[in-house]
Parts: sequence; C-alpha cells; structure tokens
Amino acid sequence: MDKQHEKFSKVMQMSKVEVPFDDFEQRIMGSIAALEKNREKALSNKKYAITFFLLGTVCGIMLNNYLMAKIELADINPNLKNYSGIACQISFAVLICFFCLQLWQLIYMQQKKHYPLS
Repeated sequence: MDKQHEKFSKVMQMSKVEVPFDDFEQRIMGSIAALEKNREKALSNKKYAITFFLLGTVCGIMLNNYLMAKIELADINPNLKNYSGIACQISFAVLICFFCLQLWQLIYMQQKKHYPLS
C-alpha cells in the first residue's frame, strides 16, 4: 500500500501545471467576469432591442412609401423613377435583413447561455 501511495504521489507531482505569470489566474477570472457582465447587459436590453426594431420597421415602411409616392409624382424620366424606386426598396430590405440578423443573434444568445459575446 505504501508503494502505491508513493507512486501516486509521484504521478500527482508530474501533473502539476506551472502558470506563466503570477497574476495569470486573476486576469483570466477578470476576463471571464467581464464577458459575463457584457452578456447580462446585452440580455437586459432585449426588450428595448425588439421594441426599437419594430418601431424602426414601421417607420421605415412609412418612409419608403412616402419616398415612392414622391418619386411617382416627380417629373423625371420613367427609367430614373424605376431605378430610384428599386434603390429605395433594396436599401430598406438590406437594412431590415441586417437588423433581423442582429435581433436573432440576441435571441439565440438568451436561449443558449454559453454563447460567447463577440
């Protein structure tokens, strides 16, 4: 039994890990705490994110319709009217897609607690 204890002690001594710096553990724990604080802050703002996303979508639709009406009433070349209308609608669609992606990432982060904040 004594030999086994001695072998076990030697094995345990071999598994010792030396940390590269004296404050290594404190820095790692500090960075983990900062990440957790940022995650909690992002999750607490979820209600605001959804509210302002919906408000922005409604205002964007209204602005897009207003611009389309102004373009239709403008006395310009019909081809330019078409291209201007398409440009307004595409820019609105791209913005909506971008904001949907951000909102989905926030919702996914809340569902999966281990999701890293980047």
